Amino acid sequence: MADCSCNNQFEGTPAIQDQYKPKFRHCFGCGADNEAGWHVKSYLTSSTTAVAHFTPKPEYTGGVPDNLYGGIIAAVMDCHGMAAGAGFHHVNDGLVLGQDPMIRCVTAQLSVSYKKPTPMGQELTLTATLEKIEGRKVWLDITVGVGNDVTAEGKILAVRVKE
Repeated sequence: MADCSCNNQFEGTPAIQDQYKPKFRHCFGCGADNEAGWHVKSYLTSSTTAVAHFTPKPEYTGGVPDNLYGGIIAAVMDCHGMAAGAGFHHVNDGLVLGQDPMIRCVTAQLSVSYKKPTPMGQELTLTATLEKIEGRKVWLDITVGVGNDVTAEGKILAVRVKE
C-alpha cells in the first residue's frame, strides 16, 4: 500500500512512517530505511482513527503452528501505535500531513490482551483509536484482527518527543 485509499480528507497522504525525518527511519518494525524490517505503514483514516496492515511471514509462528508469536503482535501494535499517536498529535496541532515536519512519539506504556489465536498467512488489520490527548501524552486503544475477528486488543500511552 503506497498511500491512503480511505476516501476522506486524508486520502492520498503518505504513510506516517514515511514522513519521519531520516534519522528516525531505521525502526525494525516500521522504518522505511531498514532493509531487513517489516515496513509497517500507518495511515490516518480520520482525526481519531489510524489503520495499518501487516502480513506475517511463516517464520513468525509462535509455539503453536499456524499461530502468530505474541511478541510480534505487541511489536506491530507498538509501531502502529507510535505512528498513530504522532499522526493524532499532528492533526490536533493543526499541522498538515505530508507537508509539515512529522511529529514523533515514543512508548510510555503498552498493554496487550490476547483474545484468540492470530492466524498466520493472512493480512492483519491494526486499528488505533484516539482516546485522548493531554499535553505531550496521547492515549490510544488498538486492535489487531483478521477480517471481522479481533484477535488482540491493546492500550497505549505514547509521549510526544520534544524537538
